[in-house]
Amino acid sequence: MTLHRSLKFTGLTALATGCLLGSVAMAAPPAPTIPDGEPPAMIPPEPPHPHGTLLAFAVSDEAQAKADTLSIRFSARTEGSSPTGTQQHLNQLVSSAMAILKDQPDVKSTAETYTVGQEYGPHDKRSWVARQSLTLSSQNRDGLLALAEKLQKLGLGLEDMQWTLNPETREKLEKQARLGALKKLRQQAEEDAAALGQTLIGLERVRIGSHGADGFEPLHPAGPMLMMAEARSSAAAPESTAEMQTVRVTVSAQARLADREPPTAP
Repeated sequence: MTLHRSLKFTGLTALATGCLLGSVAMAAPPAPTIPDGEPPAMIPPEPPHPHGTLLAFAVSDEAQAKADTLSIRFSARTEGSSPTGTQQHLNQLVSSAMAILKDQPDVKSTAETYTVGQEYGPHDKRSWVARQSLTLSSQNRDGLLALAEKLQKLGLGLEDMQWTLNPETREKLEKQARLGALKKLRQQAEEDAAALGQTLIGLERVRIGSHGADGFEPLHPAGPMLMMAEARSSAAAPESTAEMQTVRVTVSAQARLADREPPTAP
């Protein structure tokens, strides 16, 4: 190989290498520029993972008061050979009952379910029967029981009697029970944390209501007392005594706990 050919080969090799490096440099993204006088941007660290123990629990509190509202449910029933005549007799019976209640401002009356249909008796005897229910409620126990006696004499059947709380009283009891449950919630969380050798950081996911078979349910009072009449069409004056009603509130939450810090050396 001559010197001329060797120099030519070396030049071609350098030219190819320079083109390759140039294409790589052009393909690389430009470096970010930092304005004069400003420090380079710092990448923020990732937030720490949640730590500590989660303790799920629930507490309850209740408040009581004597029932103050009596509700009585009646049923009006007529029977006949034709649907039209049977309905007319029922309407007259209900109208007579409502006329008795017309001048009773402290008694709330509600006419409810109305049904008409055929019923079969002995020997395949058919008859049309019409029914309608009527509910009365009042905080005047004696006055309502006196009205119940009149309606029974008119021909209405007494279905049941039920004592409840008026909305204002129930709201006061719910507030009292709710505040009591919330105070218990914090106290129990601190006691449980101490029993586990930890400290309470805070409470999370606090829910107010009551726990039933299907999970968490809204607030509601305990089941009211239900009294069934011994004789639906008896004309004797009914009797009923108010009982204590209980409103219960349940509060559930998650308490976040953490290990106690070891004492620092002096």
